[in-house]
Amino acid sequence: MESIPSPADVRARSLLMVAVLLFGISPAAAQTGAWLDATLAPWNQAGAAVPTAPPPKGTAPRDPRCASSVREPETAAERDVVAARWSLYSPARVKGDTTVLLAEAAVDGMCRPWDYQAFVFVQDHFAGTLSPRRMDSRTDGALSEVRLLSASSIEATFLRYTAADPLCCPSRFTAVRYRIERRGQLPVVVPVSARSKPSG
Repeated sequence: MESIPSPADVRARSLLMVAVLLFGISPAAAQTGAWLDATLAPWNQAGAAVPTAPPPKGTAPRDPRCASSVREPETAAERDVVAARWSLYSPARVKGDTTVLLAEAAVDGMCRPWDYQAFVFVQDHFAGTLSPRRMDSRTDGALSEVRLLSASSIEATFLRYTAADPLCCPSRFTAVRYRIERRGQLPVVVPVSARSKPSG
């Protein structure tokens, strides 16, 4: 016998559909943070190239309405990211010889980043990303803050949404710690730990 959905289930599904219809967010995109609840497994490889950005799925970052947030590259690391078809936004985070760059492949209707990623460089050598997958603003698993604790230690905070959460207000945050290791002469970013806490 098929169970009858509870009022809470109906409300959660309705809110998810509102997100899908009003903001162009797919159900899959709204659940990209599952990796944060699993055992952390390294995804970066020493010596890898900067991944190529996908074609814009929304508005291109250099659309006249949003182009003011795009930064021009000034360093070798930034030029590597732009050469891989990403658009830089937000200031670089720098500690010693370690730099974290934020870059997007598209933006939504309010110029918020879509298909974005955080790229880590050590002395202009690409060391990896802070997420195993690209992210969309205001969806589960979206990166919200990056802190360089030292030249070899990074902490990033990710927004955690359930289907019942309004887009303004995720119900949880997950903080992930990373360390930068050396494989021969090449740096690589390795996730070390993750801890979640309620946002309230």
